[in-house]
Amino acid sequence: MNTMSIGVAALRNATLALATTSHNIANANTEGFRRQSVIFANNQPLLTGSGFIGQGAQILSVQRSYNQFLERQLTQVDAQSAYWQKKTAALEQVNAILGDRTAGLSAALQGFFASWSDLANDPAGTETRQGVLGAANTLVGTLNAQGSYLAGLQDGVNAEIGDMVTSINDYARKIAELNLRIGALQGASGHEVNDLLDQRDAALAQLNRLAGVSVVHNSDADYSVFLGGHALVLNDTVNPLAAQPSPFDPSRIEVYAGTTVLSRSGSVGGELGALLDYRRESLDAAQNALGRIAFAVAQQVNALHQSGKDLAGNPGGLFFADPTALPQSYAASTNTGTGVLTATLANSAQLTTSDYELSYDGTLYTLQRLSDGQTWSDANLSTLTATAAQGFTLSMSGTPAAGDRFLIRPTVAAATGLGVVVSAPDKIAAAAGSAAPGDILDNSNALAIAALGHDRSVIAGNNTFESAYGMWVNTVANETAAARSQGVVFDNLLQQAKAAQQAESGVNLD
Repeated sequence: MNTMSIGVAALRNATLALATTSHNIANANTEGFRRQSVIFANNQPLLTGSGFIGQGAQILSVQRSYNQFLERQLTQVDAQSAYWQKKTAALEQVNAILGDRTAGLSAALQGFFASWSDLANDPAGTETRQGVLGAANTLVGTLNAQGSYLAGLQDGVNAEIGDMVTSINDYARKIAELNLRIGALQGASGHEVNDLLDQRDAALAQLNRLAGVSVVHNSDADYSVFLGGHALVLNDTVNPLAAQPSPFDPSRIEVYAGTTVLSRSGSVGGELGALLDYRRESLDAAQNALGRIAFAVAQQVNALHQSGKDLAGNPGGLFFADPTALPQSYAASTNTGTGVLTATLANSAQLTTSDYELSYDGTLYTLQRLSDGQTWSDANLSTLTATAAQGFTLSMSGTPAAGDRFLIRPTVAAATGLGVVVSAPDKIAAAAGSAAPGDILDNSNALAIAALGHDRSVIAGNNTFESAYGMWVNTVANETAAARSQGVVFDNLLQQAKAAQQAESGVNLD
């Protein structure tokens, strides 16, 4: 190579290096772009009689700045940050209806039982009787409204799950397509396709924030992506997720990988994992806790009201609509038998805030409390529910087959299903059932119902109605505060991880 050729090659190399620098500058603000550098090497020197004479330089490749350790660290922290941000935002929606003890359900409970105390002071008074009805309707309206609000949050979760699954599948397809393109171009050229590698990593970052995936680098050209043990992407093949109705409850959307329900396993991360965990751990429990209070009030007040006498001396009837038939039970879509399960609420003092699953193996029924995994088994369903003593009874019509399963949600619908039956003031049973005929000043039953507001035997755990509500309020508040705190921690870690990654791979314009 003569001097002119060496100079021409050097000029060409410099032009390509300048083009690479320009490319870096142009993409300084492009999300996911990693700085590219031209790798030079000297040419083979020429042996002459005077020794080896240099022959200039050549460009071996254009490499992107990529540190696998820093990238992996950023990926892990990013998924955690997304998880806690999403969970905090979701919990704050539940927390929004609680909080202020001077308004909402706490005030409605206080007002309702205080109205019975007022009635006891003037058992024949029209105004005090109207006060009881007004307070009862306020209480029911508050329970109905909060129950409907929580049900609306469930609908919102269903919609979000569908949207997220669509996005996850879109990113998975993009990664698979880029795997194919990168493999073809790198195989033909022998060089890395840096911009396509960045595009694939950017898609992977978005997917990771959504679902907390794990990645296997089979080669530069081939990534495999896994989600909760499910192979989402294998080279250029996508095994998409599906958002479909629950095998138990058709109104509840679950995430499926083939026939596996990923949303019940707790194995999904990122924003989707946060949404699923929030629904399973917090939103379901919130509906059940509110429903338990609604049922307990209705059962306890109804029992006393039916034992008393109204203003005309007639036996008192139901004060609230009968809540015993409000539990929801569902047969799994995979059941092969004809069994139809019916759940009936029986004892508010035994009710928990958990859902339950009943399974049948052909001989034994097994009831599992889903909140902690506690199980009870018996061949007789009545004996089983009596032994378990969970505040409800179960009966089966038809014939279940071995392997059949049923979901029981004892209190989920109680808050929205509650209503006031008594509409006329004179029908309120303020007098005891043993009161003498015509004794309109007997206030025994009104006093007994007023005392329910402070009775710690009405709800499991030595709770009054209001203390049970307070426990729920505190639980949600603590969960929200903990999630918010974790969000701050992981946001700080994310900023540190991004700074370290950008120091290694970013474009510095200074």
